[in-house]
Amino acid sequence: MSGIEAGQAAKQTVSRALLVLLRVYLGVVFLTAAWPKLSNWDVANTLNFFIQRSHEFYRPFLEGVVLANPGVFNVLVPYGELLVGLALVAGALTRLAGAAAMFMTLNYMLLKGAWFWHASSNDAAFFFIALVLVLGSAGRMWGVDEALAKQRPGGVLW
Repeated sequence: MSGIEAGQAAKQTVSRALLVLLRVYLGVVFLTAAWPKLSNWDVANTLNFFIQRSHEFYRPFLEGVVLANPGVFNVLVPYGELLVGLALVAGALTRLAGAAAMFMTLNYMLLKGAWFWHASSNDAAFFFIALVLVLGSAGRMWGVDEALAKQRPGGVLW
């Protein structure tokens, strides 16, 4: 291996390692968000706090779908966050988990009445971290997706 090839390989390894760092970080964020919701969480109380701050166009969804089905969302949100967090930490089906993280953080951002360019929108930052994970195949280094990619190289979910 020439010096140029070795340098390219080192750059690729560092790039992949940084993706792993982002993947595990976002996974831990989702796990810490899910954990307190698993035992005693009420979506209606949370929404009542945020609903006046949410975007006008988003309120009909909140009122007509989420608040109309609190039992479903009391389970869906915390377990969705838990599954996304576990998948990201393990590097398992990372693209699918990243897409789910993008969907959830976009909804959280709209719930809070924020936009991508608001300085205080950590949800926007999490959205873009998840996008990088999806595009960068972040589970293919130090993750379950690495083994899946060896067995089935054309898989779109890893």
